[in-house]
Parts: sequence; C-alpha cells; structure tokens
Amino acid sequence: MSRLSRRTFLKGTAAAVGAVGLAGCVNVDVNVSKKKEIIMPKGGKRVVVLGAGWGGTTAAKYCKLTDPSIEVILIEKLDKFVSCPASNWVIGGFKALSDITFSYNDLASNNGIKLLKTEALGLEPANKIIVTDAGKVEYDKLIVSPGVSFMYDQIEGWKDSAMDDFPHAYKAGPQTQLLRDKLVAMKNGENVVLTVPPKPYRCPPGPYERISLIANYLKNHKTGSKIIVLDPNDGIVSKGKLFMDGWNAYYSDVIEYITLAPLKGIDRKNKVLQTEKGEFKAGVANIIPAMKAGDFAYKAGLVPEGERWAKVNAYNFESEVYKDVHVIGDSTHAGSVGPVPKSGFVANSMGKACALAVVYALNGQEQLPPSLANTCYSLINEEEAIFVSAVYDYDPSVKRIMKTGGGLSPDRREIFGKHARDWTLSIWSDMLT
Repeated sequence: MSRLSRRTFLKGTAAAVGAVGLAGCVNVDVNVSKKKEIIMPKGGKRVVVLGAGWGGTTAAKYCKLTDPSIEVILIEKLDKFVSCPASNWVIGGFKALSDITFSYNDLASNNGIKLLKTEALGLEPANKIIVTDAGKVEYDKLIVSPGVSFMYDQIEGWKDSAMDDFPHAYKAGPQTQLLRDKLVAMKNGENVVLTVPPKPYRCPPGPYERISLIANYLKNHKTGSKIIVLDPNDGIVSKGKLFMDGWNAYYSDVIEYITLAPLKGIDRKNKVLQTEKGEFKAGVANIIPAMKAGDFAYKAGLVPEGERWAKVNAYNFESEVYKDVHVIGDSTHAGSVGPVPKSGFVANSMGKACALAVVYALNGQEQLPPSLANTCYSLINEEEAIFVSAVYDYDPSVKRIMKTGGGLSPDRREIFGKHARDWTLSIWSDMLT
C-alpha cells in the first residue's frame, strides 16, 4: 500500500474535488424535479457508501480492494476531506488548515470508486434506494458513516447564529480556522472559555489536547491570559493522569480546570457562559456541545426513538432497523457495538471490517469475526505527545466487540510527538489514496 509523502499531500490540498473530467468520479447536477428519478442505473453488484469521512472513505476503498468487480459509489456533499484528528494542531498555531485538507481525487481514480457529490435526503429501504438531492441511487448494500451532530437545544439562549461567536470547531473545516483566528485576535489578558461535552462524544481525548495546545499558545503569545475549562464530567475522560501531569508541568498558571460544570446557557451579547458553578466571561469562547448521531441517521430512521445513536449488529454493522443498511463510525451505539471509543482510528477500523462483511455477504462467503484497533495520540505541546492504544475483538458470548488488550504511554515524550505526525500521514494515505 502506498504512503503519501508530505509533498504529495501539499499538492493534493490544492486540488478541488472533481466536477467534470476526473477519472472514477461522477458529476450530477442538482435538479429538484428529478429527485424521484433513478440516476446511475445499477448493472451488477453495487455498494453505496454515504459519508466520505474516516469511516466512509475506508469502507469504499476496502470494498474495491476486496472485490474490484463490485461497483462502489461514494456519496459526499463536501468538496474536500478535512481531518478532525490533527485539527487541534491548526488551532494551536503550528499547522495550517491546508495541511489537513485533501482532495478525494486520488481515492476515486486509484481505486475505481465513483464519487457522487450531493446531499443524501433519506432512504427507501424496501426498494434498496438512497434518496439524494441529485436523484435516487440503487444499492445492494448501503454503508452509512454520518458522523455526529450537535445538541444545541440543550443550551438556553442558543440561536444558530451564535455559532459565529461560540464556534465548536469539532467538525474540521471553516470553524477550525474561525477559532484559530479568534485566538490570534484576542487581546492580552482576555480569557478563553472552553466547554467539554458530556460523554459519550467524538474523540474522548480531543477537548483535552485542544486545551493543552490553546494553553501553549496563550503562554507564548497572550500575556496574562488563561483558558477556563468547564467540564460536565467528573474528571478528564481519557488519559487523565497524563494530561494532568503535562498541565502541571507547563500550564499550571494558564489552565483553570473546573469539573461537574455543564453549560446551561449563554449571554451572547456579553459573551458569558452560564453554569451552576457561576458565570464565565470569555474573550474567546469555544463551546463543544453534547453530541448525537449525524443528521442523516435521523432522516433515514436509523436511530431508535429516545436514543442518540444508531444500533447495529456488532458482527457485521448491519442496522437493527433495516436489512442491508450498515452503519459505522461515530454514529454507532456503544450499547450494541461494544465499549469502543468514537475515534478516527476506530471509524477507519470499522470501515475495513464492514467492507469485508459486505463483500463477503454479496459473494455468499462466510464472514470472519470482526476485530478493531485504536491508537490515539494527543499533543501536550508542539513537540511532546501521549497516547492510548487498544485492540478489540468480537465476543460471541455477549455479541459485542470487546477490548482484549492495550494501554497508555508511560509519560509524555518528543518521540511520541514524532509518532503522532507519522501516524497522521500513514492513516491519511490508507484512507485517501
């Protein structure tokens, strides 16, 4: 398998996703009057993948690698892939957004994947059809990787326009740059106020890495400023001791960490965040709300009533609601999959396992039990990192994917920071080439 060089990635970031003329890609004009028509009529076996993030890109690629004769269509409404892992590096100021932004061109052309740029609107599961803004697309198997959405309805005084003042920056892209720009523009002595979401949420260590890197920026560039952390949980959710050791070593006068402090409401005009432990005025406010399954999971009826996540069969990731519809990544319900974190690496790992399950089923072959892996690096500063890793295997006695091994880094080290940078290049290559 090829590995992307830094030069190749920088070149790739300059390219937009294909309209006309890209090998392996299909450009479909949006025409509301044609929404009820079949587009791209199906000939042979076909897998449709919705969502070109960490899970979806991997699933599409590995379906083709496992059986090149199967037609794979990847549906994605965005022009480019922007990596959530490593987006904190942009916020911290030592990477640019362009460094983590890539075209889908190589994925499509190198693997014979048809890329359909449009928005998915819903399902006709009885007819094996996914309805998009461009038209209806038939499938034999559908793999859905819809990511997460945010529960702003839990915040008193919230209006959608408030996101300009209180960005989440937890879906990488324009909000990542917005939060970075706000930090740069902030006056010396002003404070950053960051809210951690209640668990479960995407990337458990993510907010704490962000806290570390914002603190590092403030320490070096904003005299008299600090970051106030409002955490609704009872402590750091992942790698707690390792993060706290780093904070005590470098940021004891920069980070104010408050537990059991869920965000209740906002005063947008005065940029004040309201909690049961008081009100906190921000120079820059980073609100990371509670999370649930991505919007399409709700549009398609994949989330049971009263739940936040899509339940699946842990053996093959098939939805408990619809046959031949498989759900992977952050939208999956831990109660059905098993105690695996919502991470980029897990989504990538699920994409591979699901691709094998789907292709084997289409070819009448017996599926192998799924195994997943996870490694998550977190930078404490620009050079030093910590990590957690784990292996998960399917346990037939509980019909869940359970942890069978893993551990934490012994401490923070520069070599782990190098590993983190190498890991991103390697996994981006795995997903996008």
